[in-house]
Amino acid sequence: MLKYILAFAIMPLSVFAQSGVIAIDVLIEPDETMMEQAEEWNARLRDEFPQGFELDEAHAPHVTLLQTFVLRNDLDAILATVAEVSRQFDLEALQMTATGLYHVPSSDIGLQGIVIEPSQDLRALQDAIIEAVEPYRKPAAGEEAFVPDPSGAPFDPLLFTYVDTFVAGQSGEKFNPHVTTGVGPIACVEARETEPFEPFAFGAEGIAVYQLGNFGTTAERLSRE
Repeated sequence: MLKYILAFAIMPLSVFAQSGVIAIDVLIEPDETMMEQAEEWNARLRDEFPQGFELDEAHAPHVTLLQTFVLRNDLDAILATVAEVSRQFDLEALQMTATGLYHVPSSDIGLQGIVIEPSQDLRALQDAIIEAVEPYRKPAAGEEAFVPDPSGAPFDPLLFTYVDTFVAGQSGEKFNPHVTTGVGPIACVEARETEPFEPFAFGAEGIAVYQLGNFGTTAERLSRE
């Protein structure tokens, strides 16, 4: 019995901490101009694919700056750090430009989004957020790091890898800012991309932190402002 007690006592702290790892999204909340556009595209998708998700509190339109894994116990420090970075930028003056549509295929379904021009100001903001959160980043966790899917849909392990490798694959010159608008049949989303798209400018309401849900959705707001 003693050897089991001793083995338990000398277990690495990471074994216990891992159960407290969560997946977060640090993001820009867009202004009403983008919200209206995103909702319009979402409605068109749901006309074609009614079982697709509706934009709501658990699927909030946003521009992701960082996705990563952190300890829940570090959340207070992370939120304070993100708030400090936000104060260093004039978010009211930040102007972003939507330039078109894109989709990510998954079998016969496509995830549609609005492409945002990766301006110097946007890149600088992302760089600052990544640098500020870097000390709190943790290795990848699994489904337990995400908000449970109320529908019971299984989690694709590719999501865990995507979040874990976000900094390497989705920042700097690889930054691909966008606003996800929903899902629909591949034929539908591909057809939409052939239609004329009038670029438009929009602003930011602020920066927020969410815990991610299935499919990388913004499932639960963690910011308290």
